[in-house]
Amino acid sequence: MNNQIIRQNLIKNRNKYFSILDSNSNLDSYLKDILQNLKEFDFENYKQNLEIEVVKNLKDWWSNPKKGIKKEEELYAILFEYDYFFQKNVEATAYGIGEWKDFQVQFDKFDMGFDYDFTTDFYACPGIGLRFFDSLESLHHENLPEKYTNDHINYDELKDGDIIEMEEFNDIELVEGYDEIIEIYKLEGMIAIHDVLLKIDRNGGFESLNYKDNFMFIIDEHDSGEVYPLLVKKK
Repeated sequence: MNNQIIRQNLIKNRNKYFSILDSNSNLDSYLKDILQNLKEFDFENYKQNLEIEVVKNLKDWWSNPKKGIKKEEELYAILFEYDYFFQKNVEATAYGIGEWKDFQVQFDKFDMGFDYDFTTDFYACPGIGLRFFDSLESLHHENLPEKYTNDHINYDELKDGDIIEMEEFNDIELVEGYDEIIEIYKLEGMIAIHDVLLKIDRNGGFESLNYKDNFMFIIDEHDSGEVYPLLVKKK
């Protein structure tokens, strides 16, 4: 039931952003193409490769004493953390959380605060690939069409007191629909990751971990303050 709730919440949040986009009859054509790329992404192939990757890293890193993992250290969670994602081949690094003050199991987006710590050597280990972000490379500044950049403004020639009118700025992040598309990319990816983790767990794949009751797999963008649960595992 816990993992059903997690999946339902991910889908609910995704659908909320789709509803906002559906109400926009004039979605920017550049953003529309980026959204279409996500719809065409081969998530089945991604999930097959992700399953292989998770099983391999679980054996080679997350539960391997030869990599410094101490079997006696219990895990509250494994955190997947990623950073800049407007590029191809984004990776989320894995961290084992061994201390967590006021820990509570979570089923939706939350702020985990800073009262936690990592286990001895389960730190910045190989985690998971986030290939579903690949098409967002189009939003990297160097790849943006000129109409979405401010390259026409020569900041070196500006003098004290010069005023730049707002209409002179061309910021893709201010285009209606931008924020919703970013969130949809994240949530579609998290749903796929959840499915893979759940499959592995049902096959007993995580029993090599020394986990506490209500152990969680969680994911966040570095310094975002927004953490999503991907899987909850009972003892």
